[in-house]
Amino acid sequence: MSTNLIADGGSALAALNGIPQIDFPSNLQAAVGAGRRMTSILREVVALRRGPGKLTPNEYFYYRLWEPRLTSEARQGFVGKQAQHLMHTACNNAGWYAAVADKLLFHTLMTGVSLPTPQLLAITKPGRLVSGVPVLSGEAGIAAFLRDRGHYPLFAKPIDGKYSLSVISADDYDTTADCVVLQGGEPIGPAALATAMTCREAGYVIQRRLAQHAKLVRLFGPRLWSMRVIVLVTSTGPLIHRAVAKIATGQNPADNFWRNGNMLGAIDLATGRIARVVHGNGAEMVIDGVHPDTGRPITGTPIPDWESLTALATAAATLLPGIRTQSWDIALTDAGPVPLEVNFGGDLNLTQLASGAGALDATYREHLRYCGYRL
Repeated sequence: MSTNLIADGGSALAALNGIPQIDFPSNLQAAVGAGRRMTSILREVVALRRGPGKLTPNEYFYYRLWEPRLTSEARQGFVGKQAQHLMHTACNNAGWYAAVADKLLFHTLMTGVSLPTPQLLAITKPGRLVSGVPVLSGEAGIAAFLRDRGHYPLFAKPIDGKYSLSVISADDYDTTADCVVLQGGEPIGPAALATAMTCREAGYVIQRRLAQHAKLVRLFGPRLWSMRVIVLVTSTGPLIHRAVAKIATGQNPADNFWRNGNMLGAIDLATGRIARVVHGNGAEMVIDGVHPDTGRPITGTPIPDWESLTALATAAATLLPGIRTQSWDIALTDAGPVPLEVNFGGDLNLTQLASGAGALDATYREHLRYCGYRL
């Protein structure tokens, strides 16, 4: 059975949580080919491992920190996974974690203050409750729901999910063949899909799938993008630190960068335009390439409803004062920006890859000091 339902019980989740893996021979070859000496590279690797970002040798090559354009100070601005964890621990109250990690609780918080959310169609976990939303009981109940064409297109994700693992994006139900038509995957019977969904103990939220903003559809196709907006909750209120376009391509059911073909676009906060686009990492990184589905350049594209999006992000950030480093994913639709989720700190690799600059600038350093983190 081939679907876009990806198991996340083992190596996939561990790999995404861990230090990025790279191919050392090809990356060393790229660095040497750019005129760098092995002795200089080694000195930089050791210095960055001891520096504030605590980067591993893998991360040195993952971010292409051997590039001659980078100064020593610029390299020291990059943050590795190990330092990121310590920074987020210092800035965020662990008591607030469930508010964003539990997708159903997050939905309840958002709707409680009348902030936009994707329409919730159903829940697959008995014992959970949202007013007016059906709770599907067992495989039979889920399969019956999936056979109703009025529920499509739909998007389902585990209530406790991360990195878009095990998500389901479905276009329609084929009544003749009795199968769910998955986006980017082979058709699957409702009973088989229901069985897969019940394997998640925490259950699923099933939502109406959002449609990409028409301006972006005309340029780059229908795959839904979201904007990763990093908001720092400071003593004077929320402050947007960085923003990145998560660019979905091909038949990917989600826009996460780890999915094959997806891209990142660094957004200029002052103009709301995409300033730099990347695909891949390390020696395989391609900068400012065209969108593979339409052949159009992405760099320079204005983000629709940019002012509304930034206002929404800063307003939503006040809902979670115990999380002082927030990473919001906000979809762009014709009905306006719609928050999908917020991360408890979130991976800094997205903004660092997209912009080619480390997250540890003066603004973020001041935020860390405010949170009591020692650099």
